[in-house]
Amino acid sequence: MNPFDIIRPASAAVAKPAEPITLEVTRQRGDDPFGPYVLSEQLATTVNVSLALDQPLLVTGEPGCGKTALAWAVAAQLGCKVLEFHTKSTSVARDLLYQIDSLRRFHDASTGDAAARDPSKYLAYRALGEAIRSPVTTVVLIDEIDKAPRDFPNDLLNELDRMEFAVPEVDPPLHFRAKAKHFVLITSNSERRLPMPFLRRCVYAHVDFPDAATLAKIVDLHCGAPATSFAALAVERFLELRATDGLVKAPATGELISWVRVLQRLGIGEKHLQTMPKSDLPALETMIKMVDDLRTVRRVT
Repeated sequence: MNPFDIIRPASAAVAKPAEPITLEVTRQRGDDPFGPYVLSEQLATTVNVSLALDQPLLVTGEPGCGKTALAWAVAAQLGCKVLEFHTKSTSVARDLLYQIDSLRRFHDASTGDAAARDPSKYLAYRALGEAIRSPVTTVVLIDEIDKAPRDFPNDLLNELDRMEFAVPEVDPPLHFRAKAKHFVLITSNSERRLPMPFLRRCVYAHVDFPDAATLAKIVDLHCGAPATSFAALAVERFLELRATDGLVKAPATGELISWVRVLQRLGIGEKHLQTMPKSDLPALETMIKMVDDLRTVRRVT
C-alpha cells in the first residue's frame, strides 16, 4: 500500500472518473503562489508509483507545461515544503548537497580571523543536502537537469540511491543519512540526453501540453471563473495562435493565464474576441515574445 495518498479519495474519483484532479497549491517559500494545479489521473498515478518505490520522478515536457509547479502540487498533498535547486550549465553534484564559501573563508584568513581554520563555519546546505538532514518529509525539486554538464546526473547516483552524503572538507568528515522519506522531482526540457545509469534509477513521466478542455479548466481556476463560453473562446484563439506555423517560441499555459487576465481587465467581449484577426488580438505581447514570431503571426494572418 502506498504510504502517501496523493490522489483524492476513491469516492471522489469514482463519482467523476473523467475529471482531472485539482490540487490547491500554495508556495511554502516566497510570496507568489503557483495557484491551482490541474493534475491528470495518469500523472497522479505516476507520482504515487514514484512515492511507493521511493525513487526520483523524472518529468519531461515542453517549457511551460507545468513540470516545475508539480513539485508544489505534491508538497501541498504531503503537507511539506519544497526545497529548490535550479540547475545551471556550471553546476556540479556537490552544489545540490552543500557549498563552502571559499571566498569568504579566504578573506577571513587574510585578515587573521582564526575562524577561517574551520571550514564548517563556511558550510551551507543546499536542496538535497538540506532534505537529507531534515527530520521531516520534504519535496526536493531539481529543475532543468538537462542544463547541467553530462557528469552531473551520474555523480548523484549514490546520493539519490541511498539518500546520504558526506562532507569530506570538514575534519572529522561529516556524514548524513536521511531519516525521513523525501520526494525528489527532477525536470528536464530534453535539451540533452541523460545518462542511462541515471535513467534506470528514476520513475519517468512526460507531461503533454494541455488539451482545450484542460486549458479551459485552468483558465477557470486562475482567472476568477470567467463565463464558460468566454474561457472556451479564449482557449480557442490561444490554440489558434499557438498553432501558427514557424513560431520559434509558442506561447505556454502561463502566458494564456496572463492573456485572459488582461482581456478581463480590458473588458474585451466575446464578439470582439471572436471576429478580430489573429494578428490584431489584444495584448498580443503577453503571448508572443520574439520579434520574428510577431512578424510570422502578422504574415500568416
